[in-house]
Amino acid sequence: MGPFQSAFKTSDLIESGVTHILNVTCKAYTKRDRYFKYLDLHIYDEPQENAKKYFRITNRFINEALNNGGKVLVHSIEGKSRCATFILAYLIANHGFKLRDGLQLLRQFVGEVEPNEGFMQ
Repeated sequence: MGPFQSAFKTSDLIESGVTHILNVTCKAYTKRDRYFKYLDLHIYDEPQENAKKYFRITNRFINEALNNGGKVLVHSIEGKSRCATFILAYLIANHGFKLRDGLQLLRQFVGEVEPNEGFMQ
């Protein structure tokens, strides 16, 4: 989980075992397809945005990576709201987490995690 810039740290990502990148920003950038598989979602960090409609595809993408021994970087612009939302959706759907417990877990790694109100709904 991280901010937009984390997607450009190719050496660090490879060293960490990242194989998949979930981009939940509205920004396009040059992909390093040689190293990573990408899923790009054009989603704004706005309370009226319907993040839920993407949960099935993002959960499938994350599962694919993990089931094949890989790791996933989920990034948004600041790494606080959108990326946390999709990680929480995965934890709730695939590991039975309660929302509060998932937030507590993520905040152990990124203290300022705060999905917007619409995403929390």
